[in-house]
Amino acid sequence: MNYIVVFDAAEGLVGGRLPFVLGFAVAALAACLIGVLIVRHELPRRARRGSPTWVGVIGLVIALFAVVAGSVIVVTMTALSSVGREETARAIEASPVVEGLVEHFHPMPSGGHDTERFDVAGVHFAYSHRLASQGFNQDVTVGGPIREGIYVRIHYVLLAADPYGTIVRLEIRQ
Repeated sequence: MNYIVVFDAAEGLVGGRLPFVLGFAVAALAACLIGVLIVRHELPRRARRGSPTWVGVIGLVIALFAVVAGSVIVVTMTALSSVGREETARAIEASPVVEGLVEHFHPMPSGGHDTERFDVAGVHFAYSHRLASQGFNQDVTVGGPIREGIYVRIHYVLLAADPYGTIVRLEIRQ
């Protein structure tokens, strides 16, 4: 049987940790630029008032440095502890798999204030494009592929206190 992979959570990790680190670098650069603009504005203001100019500026620079240094530490620790594409792919391969016909399909209504739900071989799935998830969440209102009666193979995980499976790989039989 031929299947088409419609969604794979491991493929969502395009570039691995690089986008995460680049996003942080842009944010740190923006913080430094804002700090420079504040200092440029603050120096003439303090000079007009007769206040010690460099005392406030040095305090601002130290505070800005502490924020950027703390952010570097948090981002580095997060990036080093995050799971890469290979680890995610191995976890998906080891996850439970169910295959069969989509049954009891409840499509997302056009208003979008619900979840799309269905069952495959007794396993329940629910998702919505409005909910943040690392799993599949493309409902019919945004062109999702799930329909009543199609034959699918799904790798999924069960999260605590959630009766529905989170889809980590979705394949549709041709």
